[in-house]
Amino acid sequence: MESRMERSLKEMEKLSKLFGSDIFDDQGITTLRISKQSGIGQIRCINFDKGLFAMEFELRPNMDLAVPLCISDSDTLKFIYCLEGDCYYRSHPADNLVFLNTFQNAIVRAKENCHSELLIKKGEQVKLQIIQINADVYFQGNDQNPNSVSGRLATFFKEFKKRSSLVHLGKLNLEIADFIKNMRRARYTDSLSELLYFEGICILILASHIGQYKAETYGLVNSTSLLTRELKVIIELADSITQKPDRHYSLDSLCSESGLSAAKLQEGFKFLYHRTVSDYIRNTRLERAERLLRETDMNISEVVYSVGLTSRSYFCKIFKEKYKCNPKKYKNSTNMGLVEFIH
Repeated sequence: MESRMERSLKEMEKLSKLFGSDIFDDQGITTLRISKQSGIGQIRCINFDKGLFAMEFELRPNMDLAVPLCISDSDTLKFIYCLEGDCYYRSHPADNLVFLNTFQNAIVRAKENCHSELLIKKGEQVKLQIIQINADVYFQGNDQNPNSVSGRLATFFKEFKKRSSLVHLGKLNLEIADFIKNMRRARYTDSLSELLYFEGICILILASHIGQYKAETYGLVNSTSLLTRELKVIIELADSITQKPDRHYSLDSLCSESGLSAAKLQEGFKFLYHRTVSDYIRNTRLERAERLLRETDMNISEVVYSVGLTSRSYFCKIFKEKYKCNPKKYKNSTNMGLVEFIH
């Protein structure tokens, strides 16, 4: 019986020939670093189960590049997400061409013996993830109970096959970006706990793809008048707030920094994060404070100062509203190893 690593190795062998590079094991992940002649970057592959793969591409080619993806002997669903840069996905013989922008996703059905490839322009920095389900292999080898994960994926696959189009191009999805970042930060080993952790994130990513597909298909997604470039500016602004919650923020200063009006900022934050600007800042500070209380020896006053607040009483009030527990009790509980019960 093939091991997970052996199955990942098979997926990567033809890419090795394309780039003239060797495949190696990087902490349990089958990895290919492309040659300097081709550009800069690497491709990583994790096999979770027979027929279920996750591949990550982080590439900046020195030439226009066509990266071939695996040819399956069964129907395949590819869940594609572009974390950074722009690229195209093309399949043959249907000749479907899908343009993917940063933070955009797509679900693509590749029929039996279908050939597909990624098209990346010279000098374009691209970070992209593809989760692939080979239908015959995966669904035959897993629980077909309609309430199981594999059973629900089988139901979705049957629903998707009824479409006239083989491609669903989604709108911006920031939730998947967060999941992928968590996956990239984690260390993968072949231990059961790490395998389950990675597979769990993989399932969450699939759930986000499918949830967005259903919402868009049935017209349940909120629309916005903002342009894609304006949404990207707001995403960068939100990342800056997350990285530096201790800074003093005002709507005027954020408008000046982003070059957007107050109305556009509010619309963008509500569309992307389902929060007003001030609520996003407050929530970011609370989440940072919770982590400091749980992971450091800082006292309450130090935490308040570290997240950009000045009033301890106000902090205690909003912390209790969010976590249903005052900060001091929360701190004591985490020290005693009881944080699970507080959550």
